Amino acid sequence: MILLALLVAVQDVPAPPPEETDIVVIGKRLDQVEVRVGRDPRGKFTCALNQSSGRLRLDAALCQTAARCVRVKARDVHACVNGHKPELLADVRQSLEGRR
Repeated sequence: MILLALLVAVQDVPAPPPEETDIVVIGKRLDQVEVRVGRDPRGKFTCALNQSSGRLRLDAALCQTAARCVRVKARDVHACVNGHKPELLADVRQSLEGRR
């Protein structure tokens, strides 16, 4: 009976506010990253970011994605890159979960 009363009391306690997880923080940083793609004198694509997402592999993947969007002559490169961001974050999430 006491156990039942404790279970009911615990259920009435509001859950603490969720903390921002690593992936949420990385996602917010990724939203602020701007990518510039160009070509060097030999025709090779170059990439520059206005800031880092905080993860070098994600930054490299973002550059590769932006270069791919330019290479396929996407009508809207910005939309093309943004369309791939969830996939990039999913890769980061998988990497983070693998470390736990």
